[in-house]
Amino acid sequence: MAFRACYQPLLISQNLTTVFRPGNRRWPSWRGYIAGEIVTARVIHRCGSDALGIAPAFTSLRIPIRIRCVRVMSVDQLVATDFTGSSPDIADRQGLIDHLFEIYGRPIEDYGSQVTLIAFEYLSAGATHPDGPR
Repeated sequence: MAFRACYQPLLISQNLTTVFRPGNRRWPSWRGYIAGEIVTARVIHRCGSDALGIAPAFTSLRIPIRIRCVRVMSVDQLVATDFTGSSPDIADRQGLIDHLFEIYGRPIEDYGSQVTLIAFEYLSAGATHPDGPR
């Protein structure tokens, strides 16, 4: 699971436990997840482009996480408690809509006004790098 560099401190401190993605990200959808799945949280060093077929470049940070739940819903169905564990810059529906537009460059309506809430837990006491814990 990819994260922008500004969220690295939240990953290292294990304070980020909920993320949102536009559209349906439940498996078998494109880049979908399943509850119970173990994935690696990674931090983007250089953004890529799906449209241009350019893969992102990642830092060496690797954090194993387990997906606890994957919920697909209309953005209008989100309630205050859905934002618990999310990054501090996303505290309400409008903030999320603006945030997703900033990252993906498309309005939420392009995704059928759907978002996927993905909650996860950390599987290690700290972040790891290829050359050992830091």
